Amino acid sequence: MIFRLTIFGLITSLFVGIIYVITRPLIFESKEQARLEQLYALAKPLLANGDIQASIRQILPLGAPPTLTSPIEVTAITNATAQVGTVIPFRSTEGYSGTIHMLMALDDRQRIVGIRVIDHKETPGLGDKIDIRKSDWILQFNGLSYGDLSPSDWAVDKDGGRFDSFTGATITPRAVVNALRETLNYLDANPQILEMKQ
Repeated sequence: MIFRLTIFGLITSLFVGIIYVITRPLIFESKEQARLEQLYALAKPLLANGDIQASIRQILPLGAPPTLTSPIEVTAITNATAQVGTVIPFRSTEGYSGTIHMLMALDDRQRIVGIRVIDHKETPGLGDKIDIRKSDWILQFNGLSYGDLSPSDWAVDKDGGRFDSFTGATITPRAVVNALRETLNYLDANPQILEMKQ
């Protein structure tokens, strides 16, 4: 009996392993496709005056916050004469259920054109309101640059800041706003990260 269970367990493990190896590239490709779709959707307002360029990797200067990983993948939007915007990834590791991955589009003055959550595991019906498909909460950042608000205003209302939090789910919006504040603050001090040579 134990021998049969052992054999069954080994066969099942082997089967699961094979399925994982087969589906892993498909999962990666699906996530990459979703990221590109979000990237183009975010960049759409900028694409009226420019074209999206191939992403490049930039090494971050010292002091980068945990919201950014080095090297960072920077996607520029340019026209014939200048760069009109940039799309970058950032994240929060302080989500209720894990890391929240996001994309942010900025114009040439570092004003937020849009932010989208591209991957998260937040609680359905509560924390998932950060997702544009569930709520328009994420749109409240559009048009802002870091210098438009004081550092203390870059927080959820329950922490004395300007931005709404969700009833019963403060952790998730706090994680997004804090990550946004840290990222914008760093980019404000290191604007060269966003600059692409033409």
